[in-house]
Amino acid sequence: MEMKSKYLSPLLTIIAISLGIFSVKAIVEKIPTVASEAVFSCQSNEGSVNTVAKTNDGLWQPIFYWNNDPEITFSNPQQLCNSVSQKLNNYLAEGNDLSSVTFKAQEQMGLPAICVAEQYQQCSLLLFTLKPSSKPYDYANRALASILNQDLQETPIKSQTRGVQSIAYEVNFWQLLGWK
Repeated sequence: MEMKSKYLSPLLTIIAISLGIFSVKAIVEKIPTVASEAVFSCQSNEGSVNTVAKTNDGLWQPIFYWNNDPEITFSNPQQLCNSVSQKLNNYLAEGNDLSSVTFKAQEQMGLPAICVAEQYQQCSLLLFTLKPSSKPYDYANRALASILNQDLQETPIKSQTRGVQSIAYEVNFWQLLGWK
């Protein structure tokens, strides 16, 4: 009996490890290989320019609407859309976690800016800056609320920096795009 358990224990360990590897592999295969394909893109339709993300079923989910508000104007919405889409794809390709991406309004060198942060952290990716404003945080907050898809603004994260309120929106892209 002792002889059987001597061989049985390592065999059971090997089986358990093998099952674990296959389980992890099955989970990983469901997540897109972001380095090989673009998830974010820029689409133009009847004068409207939008940054969109590709869902698991091949549809496109709008993220940013660049022509949404006449008070928040961009000199070249198409160029900005292309730039932001490329930055988001690069962010993904670098292995950043998309389960908790926060779009955040902030001030960058005195200018209103929109950036990406991971779970309540400081900005890790500057998406773009806006024209100068006497109240950069207010202008950035308005711009972000104006261009970000309303469906992605369900739970705003409000914070105070130097007495000025800043707003951010957390998005779980894996869930949003059906890659969970």
